Amino acid sequence: MHKLCSSLLALCALLLTLPTAAAQHHRSVEQSRWLWVKDYYSQLGIAGATVDIALGDKCLGQTEYAAVKWKAHYTTNGAGRVLVRNLPEKLSCRVTVNGHQLDVFTYGGSLRIDDNRFPAWAQLHAYTTTIWTMPEADKNRTAPPDWWYTDDPTLFRSYIQDPHSAELISNVKVTALPSGITTTSDGNGLFTLEIPASYRHGKFPAMATQTLVFSKTGYKTLEYRKLVLHPGLVSLDILLPKGTGTLVRRNGSIYAGNVYEDEFAAYSGKAPEHPPAGRGEIISVQIEPFTYDGGWINCSKGAKLVVKTRNVKSVGMGWTPTGTGVTESVDGGRAKKVSTSPDGDTWELPLSDVMSTHFAVGATANDGRVVGSMDLGNVGCE
Repeated sequence: MHKLCSSLLALCALLLTLPTAAAQHHRSVEQSRWLWVKDYYSQLGIAGATVDIALGDKCLGQTEYAAVKWKAHYTTNGAGRVLVRNLPEKLSCRVTVNGHQLDVFTYGGSLRIDDNRFPAWAQLHAYTTTIWTMPEADKNRTAPPDWWYTDDPTLFRSYIQDPHSAELISNVKVTALPSGITTTSDGNGLFTLEIPASYRHGKFPAMATQTLVFSKTGYKTLEYRKLVLHPGLVSLDILLPKGTGTLVRRNGSIYAGNVYEDEFAAYSGKAPEHPPAGRGEIISVQIEPFTYDGGWINCSKGAKLVVKTRNVKSVGMGWTPTGTGVTESVDGGRAKKVSTSPDGDTWELPLSDVMSTHFAVGATANDGRVVGSMDLGNVGCE
């Protein structure tokens, strides 16, 4: 529960900064934008919601509105959104469904062209202000399911949007690889793809991943690579532009609660699965043996770091000590190459006395380039 509350507070602080920034960016030219009402827990849009808007800020979890003079009234469509104009910089809002008032958590702009979650080609002409609600706020919410013990599947979920118009795209085929599990976005552009827990059990997070491939005739193919199979709901931002060729988003971070640090690439044809021949890369990072509990990768005396690479000449580990006041990564030593094969080289490094909030591997490629691994997050080894 503590982790969930911390995440909610962090999200609230972030979202509260967004409406003002968006308003300042577009102060001179007011344009249409989507007003989107979503359930914070399910990430689903709330269809048929009545949204009352007024000036002010009486929106954040308040239930008494006697002093508010409502200026605009909207009803959301099947995806939970409605196209509006002239939203105030600060707004009061009330959301009801079938006469039942929902608890509003916060509101904020969720898609802007200067949002660093998206590449430069995401030139959205219709912007989005999202009102987050908690329709089931009275229920006793618990912490997210535990990676190691739960049988809960992974649920990847998103509304698929055109990055130039913010229109929702139906009939997009979504394929998970290597599992081969597929689904298709519905009439509201929404997909939910379920990956059973069996694809995650017994694996370190860096090894329990799937690549999602989004395809539809007339649109570019999008590959969202190395998505970790965290149990429960994993929400994504999916933008699918028209055209040909392939776009790649590669997840650069795996630890629970962290925003995915995407790397973007565009290809005129099909994207290669691996870097060009001869390019150095880190294939995987593993700690053996380990347990995964409460967001921590735990290991005891005798544990070792195991790294698989291609075309690199040295491998090192860096970590940020917990509780020491040190905020920068420190050198954790150099790994030793223990085997080589056509599929890649294996390096090992003994671990001891590590309590880290950030733990990552770096390597020097044969051509002198520096390559890095995912940030494994919380690691404790004795």
